[in-house]
Amino acid sequence: MIRKTFFIFIILLFLPVIVFSFGNKEKENFSPDKETLLKILEKYEKQWEKQGIKNYTEEITYIRASFPPEQFIITVSDNIIQNWTEDSGDKTFSEDFIKSLTVENMFDKVRKSINSEKQSPFGFIVSYNEEFGYITELSYLPANNKENSGSRPPFDRNYHIEVVLLDLTKKDIE
Repeated sequence: MIRKTFFIFIILLFLPVIVFSFGNKEKENFSPDKETLLKILEKYEKQWEKQGIKNYTEEITYIRASFPPEQFIITVSDNIIQNWTEDSGDKTFSEDFIKSLTVENMFDKVRKSINSEKQSPFGFIVSYNEEFGYITELSYLPANNKENSGSRPPFDRNYHIEVVLLDLTKKDIE
């Protein structure tokens, strides 16, 4: 009886791992084409625009391959950056880089990646906020596809951007 119970316990313990591994293989082989990616981007961008949000504060975590994670807080008013802070406090990043992290410019960044005609050893992964449509995560990582198997991406070029918090001002919520 103890052996049977132990055997059932082991099966139940490893069942999620087995199911998860089969599920991941299907997802790895799914690679949406350019048109599908653009339609998804446009859907969420229109959703964001429809909200009419022009004033917000976003907290962002930026991770580069060879550096520790960096935190930014960016305040936007009438779609213009009013202020930003870095966790280091030094403001070592350029204003152009900080501008690239605003909601509107993140859409442009993804669009440029989708529309790029250059073959790249990198690919990107993007996630959207279902309620408001803004990009919550953008990762630019070495691609694992056959087309790019001959070229090696530089280790320090990949990054991950995560919008940890998007705080809307009261006048945009009303």
